Amino acid sequence: MNAGIKLVKTDKGRAEIAGRSGVLSAVQRRLLILVDGNKTVNELGAFVRVGELGDALDYLQELDLVIPTGDPVLLEPPAAPGFLSIETNEPERPATSPREFTRVREGAALFVRERLGDAGTPICAAIDRCASPDELRSMLRGIEVFVGQRLDTQTTQAFARHFGALLL
Repeated sequence: MNAGIKLVKTDKGRAEIAGRSGVLSAVQRRLLILVDGNKTVNELGAFVRVGELGDALDYLQELDLVIPTGDPVLLEPPAAPGFLSIETNEPERPATSPREFTRVREGAALFVRERLGDAGTPICAAIDRCASPDELRSMLRGIEVFVGQRLDTQTTQAFARHFGALLL
């Protein structure tokens, strides 16, 4: 499927969201919920693990739950492996720009360092080794568990939500 295609839910897709027939996997359901006519296939990839997107979207199309909205949007090539492509004239963000990603990665390491001190050194090193938004996104769950063992639940969840959202 072309990365620049935008999809919309069909009436059948909206009914599936409301009724939960049970025929969709968690990944397929998540994508169906996220399909809104504004996000490209490229952007939807940020919400699933590597390798899950194509088959899930193909299945949603086979079931007539989603359809393309029209011609694909022209996308720039990704800035580096693991980064999303962007539409022409779209502002840089951590998921599309190595410079912006570096800023977010440093912010995540600073958060851990400030709150955990020396106990956070291994996590900070792991964060620093992340070379792309995909890598940091996949590591966030482990970081959340590690930080959660040392800080209150509210702070831990705020950390994961904040940095996870920046990487989309």
